[in-house]
Amino acid sequence: MAQVWIDIEDNENCGYYPTQTFEMRGIPETGSAVEVDELPGATDPQRIVGWCSDGGGTPCEITVVTIGDSGAGESRLIKGGDYGVRVRPATAAESWSIDAPTERGEPYILLDSEARYRLIE
Repeated sequence: MAQVWIDIEDNENCGYYPTQTFEMRGIPETGSAVEVDELPGATDPQRIVGWCSDGGGTPCEITVVTIGDSGAGESRLIKGGDYGVRVRPATAAESWSIDAPTERGEPYILLDSEARYRLIE
């Protein structure tokens, strides 16, 4: 069975996160961003991009895939680049920035397997 590996070295976006391995149970989808209607800790729809080390931290491709999750059975994994992912309100219009007060960094996002999302090509 195919696996997804996440290994984040120390960085400004989300800090060090030890290697995690997930068993894929679906076909990965990729895009420039993904929007989710319901994200824990947020009241409005959120946009998520991958975050890469290029140029000291820039947006990059994002991947969404259904994975096996020992606690929930299945979950949706949102995986970014070698610096993790960045999250902000979907209504934000400014350029992505590590210094933006409306954004936060995460190593990855796990959603309920039934969570609605929109992949942005």
